[in-house]
Amino acid sequence: MEKRKVTLRVMGKEYSLVTDQPEEQLSRIAGYVDRRMRELSIVTRAGESMIPILTCMTLAEELMNAQSENKRLIRELAVIRERIHEKKDNA
Repeated sequence: MEKRKVTLRVMGKEYSLVTDQPEEQLSRIAGYVDRRMRELSIVTRAGESMIPILTCMTLAEELMNAQSENKRLIRELAVIRERIHEKKDNA
């Protein structure tokens, strides 16, 4: 994919990126980050300089929780597959 310049808006500020990622995807990501930053600025009443750090920590926690859940589901699926194969072998 060809690289191009994309401008995104987060917390009222514009950021220009040179990327090969689809613009629609980046816009969705920027929108999500913007919402989370705005939520945290209201809930925590933290200073403007702390909001990006709090947002990074919150998003990292979400990612780690999603990864743990993904691993749990993969293990659960492996157990289900094993049971299916056992039943087929016993049939």
